[in-house]
Amino acid sequence: MAHLTREEQKSLTHGEFWIPEAERGVYQHALRTLNEAGIPYVVSGLYAIYEYAGIYRQTKDLDLLLEPKYLIPAARALRDAGFHVELHQAHWIAKALKDEAMIDLIYGMGNGLQLIDEGWYRYSRPGILAAVPIRVAAPEELIWHRLFVSERHRSDMADIVHLFLTRGNELDWERLLARVAEHWRLLLAQIHLFDYVYPGHQSRVPDWVRMELYERAFEEMGKPGDPTICRGTLLSRFSFAIDVNEWGFRDLRKQAVNAARSLPVIRAIRDSELWDEPLERSA
Repeated sequence: MAHLTREEQKSLTHGEFWIPEAERGVYQHALRTLNEAGIPYVVSGLYAIYEYAGIYRQTKDLDLLLEPKYLIPAARALRDAGFHVELHQAHWIAKALKDEAMIDLIYGMGNGLQLIDEGWYRYSRPGILAAVPIRVAAPEELIWHRLFVSERHRSDMADIVHLFLTRGNELDWERLLARVAEHWRLLLAQIHLFDYVYPGHQSRVPDWVRMELYERAFEEMGKPGDPTICRGTLLSRFSFAIDVNEWGFRDLRKQAVNAARSLPVIRAIRDSELWDEPLERSA
């Protein structure tokens, strides 16, 4: 362990999902509050990765995903239970804080492409966290969500290939393909990465999935694309800032975020008087 950095030492295979006692009590209180209020949510983030891949990483927050229509009731229940609730970015995230512990209430993608829908809960699986019954986000949704996280300071590619390795044989690949839809190139790219990382485990990805994606790729060869588009900001705001700020490419992230923020359900969240300290930040 001595040769590992502090950050590397936080990523381990662990006997149990360990939560510091102070945070554990707060998480337990929040989860019980939401359960008693009848709010449908799923646990995502590092706990879900641990559930499916057995990989433990230290974290300072708990990710709860829920449909936008449930955000206000969830935040109200938590505030009544003693939490401080803040709106951070109107199109996708609010936070509940108590005793220096933080819970992310996530109801959309940061890039604005998608809101959390009922499928997240429908396909979720039962679990236990801090001695409280919960629902854990399905691996298909975890993969789909992580395809778009590729910032310089954080990339989820390792989580994706670990999920392929540990759960590939049981994934609902048809549903995953439907989820990624027109963003299928990102899935194909991760499959190529998986083959590079685990050359002896290609069977974890069904042949028909590979053929389907290869056929799409061959069909796209030679077809003209839109030279004004850079999809890079959908993956990383920072790495592709120069493309939209200086090189004149269209910012598809900005377009998606603006479209999401114009939706009635998002405007209702933004305009709610519930928030203790609305902190509307850049997309």
